[in-house]
Amino acid sequence: MKEDLDRKEGAAPPGIEIPGIPARKLVNRLSECLAALAAALLALAGCGSAGAQTAAPKQAEPKDKAAEFGANLAGLLNNGKSKRLFDLWTGSDDLETEPLADAVMPEAKAKGIEWKYAKGLFGPEEGSVTLKWTAAGKHSSKEFKTKLVDGKWRLEDDPLIRMPVCAPFSVDGTDAPVVGVLGEQGPCYDYSNGGMPKEGQILLLAPGEHSVSVDALKGVVEQPYRAMAYPADTAEIDFSHKPGVREGGVNLVPDKPKLASGYADAVKAAFLKVDYSSCTESARCINGETQDQRDNLFDDITVTPTDDIMHPTIGGTYRHWKDDGYYQRDASKLDWDLTINENGILVGVYDKESTGL
Repeated sequence: MKEDLDRKEGAAPPGIEIPGIPARKLVNRLSECLAALAAALLALAGCGSAGAQTAAPKQAEPKDKAAEFGANLAGLLNNGKSKRLFDLWTGSDDLETEPLADAVMPEAKAKGIEWKYAKGLFGPEEGSVTLKWTAAGKHSSKEFKTKLVDGKWRLEDDPLIRMPVCAPFSVDGTDAPVVGVLGEQGPCYDYSNGGMPKEGQILLLAPGEHSVSVDALKGVVEQPYRAMAYPADTAEIDFSHKPGVREGGVNLVPDKPKLASGYADAVKAAFLKVDYSSCTESARCINGETQDQRDNLFDDITVTPTDDIMHPTIGGTYRHWKDDGYYQRDASKLDWDLTINENGILVGVYDKESTGL
């Protein structure tokens, strides 16, 4: 009975005895040691598990620098960041072309056009990126050559469109400044002097839809008119041709120009300026004058506008000099054409046999 009672109260099993330590305490200490050991093992296992689950930090994958550059370039074009685009061009640091910075249009989000990165490849020092663009139902792509300069990738060619109108004009309300001679790069040229470069009005604009006004066309067409500047190197204004890209440039005119109230008078004035003088010192001239007598040849013509800005109806009569004086002729039989550009309206008359010109 006594033995059973001792075992119930935690007596040591038979054969386990340590002198000086009661059996009950021995069992309790042994239990505590085993519990502590178990806890330590669990903690150790937990640390090992956590270590196994914590993956070593991965090495950052090399960035595709061409894709990164191309995406950034597309963003600058889409947002019309003209100043940053100009600075991205290596020529912005060139002393010869640096003055073009004064002709860069203010920044404004591009209208009517969207750019996206397509592909690119960078070498050790040179490379290129290609962007796709969509505008006014048209789409194409443009390649930009790049160059590594002082550790930064930059554009070899100006990404902005140069618009050297070389006459007073404005785009989106910004008047074109007069920029001095840029070496062989113009901005304008004196064709009466062998095509020598000269100063003139120029603007640098991002591709997209813009509003345009030209001083020489006041009263001829309603202004400002809107036109799409498709991606190109240069822009011109020539109503003799359709809008859009041609020969590496873009013609910045509207699809359907609206005629202003002074159009007919401007066309007639252009006829009055036609000067193909045949009166020389040795020729017989009216009243002995040596000046051209045809300034008034077209006084009596009439100009009727049509739906085509380039083809008004010419009627009435004109005066033709022959031997002993002027003779009236039918103006509708004249062979002529118009040029309408940044210089205004110019008339060419080619039917020399019937006009005496």
